[in-house]
Amino acid sequence: MKIIYVDVDTLRPDHTGPYGYQRPITPNLDVFAEDAARFDRYYASDSPCMPSRTALTSGQFGITNGVVGHHGEAARFRADSGHGLVEGRPLLGQHLGAHGYLTAAVSSFAERHRAWYFLGNFRESIRATPDVGDEPADIVTDTALEWIGRHLDTDDWYLHLTYWDPHMDYLQEQEWTDKAAASGPPPAWPDQAAIDGHAEIYGPRSALDFMYSDGLFERRVPYNFPQQIRTRADYEKLINGYDGAIHFWDSEFGRLLDGLKAMGIADDVAIVVSADHGEAFGEQGSYAEHGLASEPTHHLPMLVKWPGLTEGAGSRLGCDALLYNIDYAPTICELLGLPIPAKWQGESFADAVRGLPIESRDYLVLGHGAHTYQRAVRTRDHLYIRTYHPGAFRAEWESLFHVTEDPYLTRNLLEEEPMLVDQMRSKLAVWWNTYAGMPGSLPDPMQTTLQNGPALYNDPVLYMEHLRRTGRGHLADDLGQRLNPGTGAVPVSWQAPVDPDNSGRVNGPHWARTFPDTGTHLFGDAAVNGAADRDEAALSS
Repeated sequence: MKIIYVDVDTLRPDHTGPYGYQRPITPNLDVFAEDAARFDRYYASDSPCMPSRTALTSGQFGITNGVVGHHGEAARFRADSGHGLVEGRPLLGQHLGAHGYLTAAVSSFAERHRAWYFLGNFRESIRATPDVGDEPADIVTDTALEWIGRHLDTDDWYLHLTYWDPHMDYLQEQEWTDKAAASGPPPAWPDQAAIDGHAEIYGPRSALDFMYSDGLFERRVPYNFPQQIRTRADYEKLINGYDGAIHFWDSEFGRLLDGLKAMGIADDVAIVVSADHGEAFGEQGSYAEHGLASEPTHHLPMLVKWPGLTEGAGSRLGCDALLYNIDYAPTICELLGLPIPAKWQGESFADAVRGLPIESRDYLVLGHGAHTYQRAVRTRDHLYIRTYHPGAFRAEWESLFHVTEDPYLTRNLLEEEPMLVDQMRSKLAVWWNTYAGMPGSLPDPMQTTLQNGPALYNDPVLYMEHLRRTGRGHLADDLGQRLNPGTGAVPVSWQAPVDPDNSGRVNGPHWARTFPDTGTHLFGDAAVNGAADRDEAALSS
């Protein structure tokens, strides 16, 4: 069997035709879906990019495989010492290779995130351009078709393609953005009232700090981005950029399908389309970001076209079972008739690909560890979120949402539903004890790295300074309280930027220091020259 896994970074299912989007921006995916099984409640067990793809290919939760975030010990894959495959828990690509499959990837993910173990999935790994990350879809498709053309006579292969286009900064040509904007009205939410309310929600990629940078990563305003989200026009510019990126990707997905037809193998290739995570567009005050263990971040598309099994499947209802992305690896193995490794933690949904009913889990547990430390419990109707570290976000310690009735997560039911909250806490505790609380369990990397927290992208101390400089001292106080809810002792030692060449730019680690509200604020030799000017310009624009 020839298999192509199409990994579309940051693709929200509800911005595609098969999942009911109002704008017709995915015509090729829509046609593809006519012969594909659709899964409506498919979630990333861990987010964002690095935890998700590690879970996908390891068949294990991040709490087990070790990767719950993007930095330091929270991003350290647990590989046993020794040589060869790890008994009982090989990576998916290793397992396929051991059973005769040629495995390959067109992806810069491993280099982009220093996830070198990911390369162990593939006998061949191709970077389509000299650059790492954000290679445009046409280059990925060109490279994929060239590889496929060289392996037409190979019976069994597995090709992983990573398309980056829907990930910010939406770098497609303007024509694609214009086409998306002209294709129909944008989503009606957030309305102006919701956007106005988001002025009190702080954090990187929030309404007023949409382009905030503490210096570690350049934050120039891309042409498809607004400077801030103050009006519906700002939101519409942003969503047109996102939809334009999806529209461009879809055109290249169509060219990939056309290429398979031209080679005469279209009916012989299994194709899976999914994503690593989604994206928030106003939910919980976050825009064009995947920084929370939330519905828009964790809910993924999953479409499976499998020769001999899914012809005409688009006419049937999508599978409604609660599924994880760690279920993908065992599903592929069952469909191929291969043994499922004993230490994988996912469950096959192969029967659903065949059109048969499958039993659903009662709930899922979802984890995020790059911008905040959070875990969430997702039932059929509700989402409970527990924050362990807020990073630089206004993240409540606990939240409960009725997602079916409140899809934009606007009403926290924590006080109104105490019994349900207790049930959700119990579900989270049972899950945690199953994977980290039993004799012989490995430590939970989210717990063992709480002291430093998720500070790779945004340093909370610098961000509090930014809030004060921009006249929002009350929000800085609020963040300080969240970071230091106890007696005033400093609980963290941030990994944040320094200025190695005295250039005035910050891009490496600071020394430990206390919060402005609780003691001396020590920045070592770090330089933050120009930050106040940038802040003032941003708020006045």
